[in-house]
Amino acid sequence: MAEKDKEQKESGLNDYGIIYLSGPINGGTAEAVSKQIIEYNIKGEVNQIQMIINSPGGSCPAGFSIIDIMEWSRIPIYTTGIGMIASMGLLVFMTGEKGRRVITPRTSILSHRFSAFNFGNHSQLIAGRKEEDLEHERIINHYLTYSNIKDRKELESYLLRDVDTWLAPNEAIEHGIADIIEPVRKRQ
Repeated sequence: MAEKDKEQKESGLNDYGIIYLSGPINGGTAEAVSKQIIEYNIKGEVNQIQMIINSPGGSCPAGFSIIDIMEWSRIPIYTTGIGMIASMGLLVFMTGEKGRRVITPRTSILSHRFSAFNFGNHSQLIAGRKEEDLEHERIINHYLTYSNIKDRKELESYLLRDVDTWLAPNEAIEHGIADIIEPVRKRQ
């Protein structure tokens, strides 16, 4: 019964062009989100897609597969960050339609260099290093495309340092990572 209720709730969101991306980004998450975006584009029943993101990040290849489909989409994708948008979750969030990337005032925002764990013989480690370098370049280029920072040196000295960089929502706006902080509605 609980699984059926979950499907009905998700179906309700789908009716309105809403994708809810929550939790770690992995192959399964990337497949589900990408399929939803593709389906919206095929059906053509919505004018925009609203992607709500609450993610601590995860796999770079999985995240970039979501990003590739977002960039491919002919339907604009608006992003809203809630809870936490960190690491690859932040990169997916940044890909949203410029001017329509909204964060809530209490959203935790984390930018950092990716980390990797490789094992194997010497030749495999050398081959893996090439992919790590390519991954780092993909991340650099993504930030330079989707933020106000246009200089690699500035980017690596502040947002992609050797340590985690936690940002307040106003700092995300300042760096062009987000566009709008959702105002808090005061209770009467």
